[in-house]
Parts: sequence; C-alpha cells; structure tokens
Amino acid sequence: MVSIGFMGCTIRTPEIHGIVLDEQTKQPVEGAWISSTIGIKTKTVAGDVGQVISLDPPHTRTNKEGRFVIPRKKLKKPPFPLGFGTEVDDIGIGARTVDDKGGGIEYKGEKLKDFLKKAASELTIFIKPIERSETEYFSHLQSLYTYCLTGRFGIEVPPVEGGCDEWELDYAIAKHERYLKNHAVTHEIRSHFSIVLEQLGYLYQRRGDYEKAIENLKKARKLRYFRPRDLDSQIENLQRLLLQRQK
Repeated sequence: MVSIGFMGCTIRTPEIHGIVLDEQTKQPVEGAWISSTIGIKTKTVAGDVGQVISLDPPHTRTNKEGRFVIPRKKLKKPPFPLGFGTEVDDIGIGARTVDDKGGGIEYKGEKLKDFLKKAASELTIFIKPIERSETEYFSHLQSLYTYCLTGRFGIEVPPVEGGCDEWELDYAIAKHERYLKNHAVTHEIRSHFSIVLEQLGYLYQRRGDYEKAIENLKKARKLRYFRPRDLDSQIENLQRLLLQRQK
C-alpha cells in the first residue's frame, strides 16, 4: 500500500492514454472494453474502510486505432476525525474483448507511487486468449448480467446509470451465446445452462428482440430444476407484446 498523505486532502490520478494490442499480432484492437479501478483504504475511528472505485468513464472502449483515454480524477479523502491515514492499495487498468481475450496492468508499491505523481501516463495493454473453466465463465456471465441490470460489476462505486449501453448489451448477449455454444448440457451444469438461457432471454427482451427472448426462456424452462412454471407469465407477456407489435 502507498501512503498518500503528501497529496493533501485529495487523491489525484493521472490522465491515462492507452493503446490495446493483440499480443500475438501486435496489431491495435478496436472495440476492447476498458475498465480501471483504484483500491483505497481509509483508517477511521470505527476501523479501516476499504473502497474500490471506478476511474474510467462509463462505456470506455478502444477506437479504430486501439486507443483510449481515461481522464484525471480527484478523490476527496474523508476529513478528520471521520478519516485519517488514507492509503492506496492498487490501481488496475484492464481490457477485454467479445472473443474472450484480455489483459491488463496493475500498479502497486513503488510503481504505484511513481504513477500517482504523474499528470499524464501512457501505457500499452497486450491482450491474449483467456482460459476459463466452465465455472469461471459462468461466474463471469453473472457479473456481466448484473452490470447490465444495475450498472455494477462488483463493489465499484458509483454505479453506471442505466446499466449497459447498446454496445455493451450486444457484448453481453454475444458472451452468453458463446457459453451456450462452447459447453454441452450435462447433468453437472444443467442448472448453470438454464440460468444462462434465462439471462439471455432477458437480455434479448431488453434489446427488443421478443422472438429470441421467448425462444431462450422456453429452453430455460425445460432445463430448470426449481419452479419452471415461474417463467410462464414472462413468456406469455412477451408473446402478447410480440402480437401487439405484429398488428
């Protein structure tokens, strides 16, 4: 952890200019989803309080040249006696793509201290295929689905208002489709499969594609162990909306 007492009453992060390159081809990667967080811990009279705060603006992605910018950010430290002795644990900047590639850079210790002293920083993120087990991929989809609904991947604050945008919705749908394509239904993962199908149905509903929403919810109903009829009302509602649209 890095003490930031020398920074006065605020934590200042540099403006980050980054480029994302494919590790194998060394070519720029367009449409990589960028995320950056800072982990801080503040000592208070009630004990240590930790936070993970997003640094990147909502919906940050690379352009055609694979580049992105994260503006400078100021984070106010709690005033004494509510807070004293604030420390930065780490800063991470990551990139991931719809075809399951990813990479990132993490700053800790002396590198973090030097990083925080800069007004601007340039960095390169190399991405490569991410190997995930079925359980890890399923967990990733839960995080992605939660973000689309709530604007949060985890404990980052503040949440993104409205959740995912149109691009991110398509991204989430594609990720769910990849899971279903790359994993066969077995007894062991039948519950995971039904959950992914149900989530995919709701994502298609959000997109306004009621036919695919109905299709996936029906598949989920067939695989659901617990109270499959709970999906009936949602399917019927979507069927009514589809009929109204077709009139």
